[in-house]
Amino acid sequence: MAENKVHRRRGKALEDAILDATWQLIQTTGYLNMTMDDIAKSAHTNKNAIYRRWKTKLDVGIAAMRKNVPFQKFYLPDNGNLRADLIELLSESVPTVHLIGIKNIKEIARDAFKTINEPGGINVKQFSTTPSEGNFITQNLLKILKRSFDRNEIETDPASFDPTVMNLPLLLMMSRIIGEEAYNLETVTFFVDKVLLPVFKSQ
Repeated sequence: MAENKVHRRRGKALEDAILDATWQLIQTTGYLNMTMDDIAKSAHTNKNAIYRRWKTKLDVGIAAMRKNVPFQKFYLPDNGNLRADLIELLSESVPTVHLIGIKNIKEIARDAFKTINEPGGINVKQFSTTPSEGNFITQNLLKILKRSFDRNEIETDPASFDPTVMNLPLLLMMSRIIGEEAYNLETVTFFVDKVLLPVFKSQ
């Protein structure tokens, strides 16, 4: 009797069950090996119920993360010096990376980039080289660098920095994810001391 009730779930109750099952599978089976059949079986439903809501494994995977991962909005550090602000900015993503798992993020990113510029797919403006239009990391980075310029820590107005320079933090983070290497406070500190500070101060 109880099992039949599960099969008759509708609306948000069914949607939550699918997303929770998907998240559990991402954590155990891994995103790469997870299938829509696995999700349906784990959620005690059928694939049609999933496809009515999400077109692909990528879609339901991202929806599951949004529901189950406590994403924190990146805030703007203000420690009074560039090094501390950079370390804090990049460190904000460390707990989320660990929770999802570097391998899972890599595989999700691989699927996402296959949809670049497709209808409903990833929008390249999310990775825009223009800080005012780009992702929150580059937006906050620009503000941090402007304050650093006002304090005379760097010699050049960051508004004139080459777009590649402004996207360095994101590129460095992705290099670790693609290589499935550790991403932690030690990694962040290394990036700041050995790459970002020398580059920003040399502009």
